[in-house]
Amino acid sequence: MPNDTSAPRPPTRRYDYVTDGVEIYRRSFATIRAEADLSAFDDDTATVVVRMIHAAGDVDLGQRVQVHPGLVEAARTALADGAPIFTDATMIATGITRARLSQDNAVICTLRDPGVPDLARAWGTTRSAAAVSLWADRLEGAVVAIGNAPTALFHLLEMIADGGPRPAAIVGVPVGFIGSAESKVALRDNPWDVPWLVVEGRRGGSALAVSAVNALARRNELPS
Repeated sequence: MPNDTSAPRPPTRRYDYVTDGVEIYRRSFATIRAEADLSAFDDDTATVVVRMIHAAGDVDLGQRVQVHPGLVEAARTALADGAPIFTDATMIATGITRARLSQDNAVICTLRDPGVPDLARAWGTTRSAAAVSLWADRLEGAVVAIGNAPTALFHLLEMIADGGPRPAAIVGVPVGFIGSAESKVALRDNPWDVPWLVVEGRRGGSALAVSAVNALARRNELPS
């Protein structure tokens, strides 16, 4: 209420900065378009890469993103058909914008399943990898986003190699110094022609995985 003296008051403005959220959004994407080299991507793929650059705050990221030519269409078709989204981290599951999922797609992270710790110990692997094994009954034709654990991506590829179900598309951007770069090479070189998106090297993380999925979930133009 206007006369409520207990209401918070704005601090004295001491810095020159933009406060209009819409203008910040507009300028941000204008800066990306002006500074990032998107020439390697078609318009639909560029939309995804722009969102990832925005999440990273790094226009050079576009030079590290590699995308299978069928990734965007495969992922968007799967989502339009109601396919679930599997993730290796709760942060990714939380960050996916449900309003963009036109089919109310299930977003699934099994990392906290009570059976995962025992499975990880029995197999001598990480919990993230063990959690992936619980996806099998719904994995066929799903969209997968891995942004945290290289072991999860390796384990997924090993499941497929053993004759397991194949996802429609895999966003593979695990971050880290051990196994990250190698897991992405394995995904990129997969012999089953499962469409993929990777960020070369050690870069990656949940924010990049989320931004890619959110861009894939809605057919939109490059932000204006």
